Amino acid sequence: MKAHRFVANGLALNCLDYGGDGKPPILFLHGGSAHAHWWDFVAPAFVGAFHVLALDQRGHGESDWADEWAYGSRHYVSDLDRVIDGWGFGAPILVGHSMGAHNVLAYAAEHSEKLRAMVAIDPPPDYPERALEFLQSIAEKPARRFQSLDEAARNFRVLPRETLAKKEILDHVARWSFKQHADGRWTHKLDRRTMIREPSRVWKSLHRIACPALIVKIAKSPLLDRELAKKMVEQLANGRLVEIDDSYHHVMLDNPGALIEIIRDFVDGLK
Repeated sequence: MKAHRFVANGLALNCLDYGGDGKPPILFLHGGSAHAHWWDFVAPAFVGAFHVLALDQRGHGESDWADEWAYGSRHYVSDLDRVIDGWGFGAPILVGHSMGAHNVLAYAAEHSEKLRAMVAIDPPPDYPERALEFLQSIAEKPARRFQSLDEAARNFRVLPRETLAKKEILDHVARWSFKQHADGRWTHKLDRRTMIREPSRVWKSLHRIACPALIVKIAKSPLLDRELAKKMVEQLANGRLVEIDDSYHHVMLDNPGALIEIIRDFVDGLK
């Protein structure tokens, strides 16, 4: 695996490259407080047919932090537009989870013609006010500091907390989630200001998404109501809805095999 450094809006953004040079691109976007390595158990399955990439969005993973707060949907969408316009790989299939899925919808509503297709996994079409307040309350708390990477990894938790992920998957993700400071202590790589959200209102823009679009509902996750998911698909020009069982919200960790299967079925249908 190698990595690219794309510059967008003055920030260096880290992008994992799983391989497949010269093939059509597929780009994976993580959710809030996550990073590109969350896709390590899904993305490699597509190398045979695609040039497979996963982006650390601004303020996450190995990507730069904004000097002043700049973590609204419009900032993520602008970064995506600059990366895709300048990377030279062509129009991608854009796949996002949670906050990343919201960003996929917002990007596709503005730039559908620049995508081959899109996949939004458990997306919040619009954020409830209580969710924004809860995230902001977390952002205002100081980051925990740990004496070692082992201690940090032992204390790693996903949010929402519910998960069916195997221990080795959580351990893998955890060990990519922390950085060491000059004093020897470890903290999460995340810029906590990213949890102060300013989301786009994508519901009224769904009809503008012209490219093939897959909405993925996770059965055990409350984030996307089943009936609401159906209404979202009805707004899309070329939309499809699938549901995955045996998973909570973090499906790429809980049930990566099922997620690979539904994405592969969707992209095979694009040929």
